[in-house]
Amino acid sequence: ACFCDGKDRMASTGYFNLAKALELALNNGVDRMTGEPLGPQTGDPRAFADFESFYNAFLTQLRYVMERMVALYERSTALRAEYAPTPYVSCLVKGCAERAKDCTQGGAELSFVTVEGVTFATTVDSLLAIRYLVYDKKLCTMDTLIRALQANWQGYEILQAQAKNRAPKYGRDDDAADALAQRLMSDWSDIVWSYKTKSTNAQFRPGMLSWNYWIGSGFILPATADGRARGQFLSNAICPVNGADTNGPTGNANSVGKALGGKDTAGKLVNLLPNGASHTITLSPSLMRDHEHRAKLKAFLRGYAQNGGTALQINILDAETLKDAQQHPENYKNLLVRITGYNAYFTSIGRELQNEIIARESHNRY
Repeated sequence: ACFCDGKDRMASTGYFNLAKALELALNNGVDRMTGEPLGPQTGDPRAFADFESFYNAFLTQLRYVMERMVALYERSTALRAEYAPTPYVSCLVKGCAERAKDCTQGGAELSFVTVEGVTFATTVDSLLAIRYLVYDKKLCTMDTLIRALQANWQGYEILQAQAKNRAPKYGRDDDAADALAQRLMSDWSDIVWSYKTKSTNAQFRPGMLSWNYWIGSGFILPATADGRARGQFLSNAICPVNGADTNGPTGNANSVGKALGGKDTAGKLVNLLPNGASHTITLSPSLMRDHEHRAKLKAFLRGYAQNGGTALQINILDAETLKDAQQHPENYKNLLVRITGYNAYFTSIGRELQNEIIARESHNRY
């Protein structure tokens, strides 16, 4: 939880896994990991005549996931209000004394509950791959794609390569691809904004700050339509999938700006994520080698803000330094890296996350 000028004690429901909703849409509401029904039956995707029909089924699953999250949060809120009040904190938050209500009972003047969306780029790229492979280019049927995902792409390596390398990707400043990213962001944001808590009338609002949930979830989420196999990390917050941003940091930043809402017809920025969107990017140390390159970096940062970016976090690292730190950690005890929303000492984090940060720079996993 955090405060907004002493008027709010913002809470969080946890993390909304967008890719899980897509999995449910691909399996008519069945959890592929367990084989058990989990979401509503939205129809056999093999029978959908066009991408819009599939996308509408996906939206139904998104609404279902949100309903589950809201119901769980309502139960936990009632328990906190009864058994875990916060009188000291409530004294510091405007509205609680005036209303004679604790923060946990809805006493704050402003009351928000943040829903943090995760796996955004993985979901966008998967939707793009489904549209490209099945509906636009007809490189495979929906049945073939579903079978490939069930097999974790084993035996379907050519189709996997097409999903990875031929389908459009978010993060390349591709207007058509980014339009789908913005559409998903807008639709998901509207779903989140449509809910308030019944007990405290707190407004749910969207954000994308993944912390490190994109790491562990990769091992419990099956293969995705963008070509990712089970066990590979998912996308981080608002960032493109690692390695997908092949048009450089400017293309990456432009895609993010469009996904966050872009600009309206009057040229004003639209912010679909008022709680912020964590965007971690790794740049080469060569950008700092002389005045000319540093001036370019400054221009990039100004452009990022003008595009509507909200929370850019930069690592200026090279892959060889990080690899050497893996081999000789005793020489790099003070090496800090940006993960997503927080810093960590590189030598103190797990090997898998270290490899992912290296891949962020070298793109060697894409």
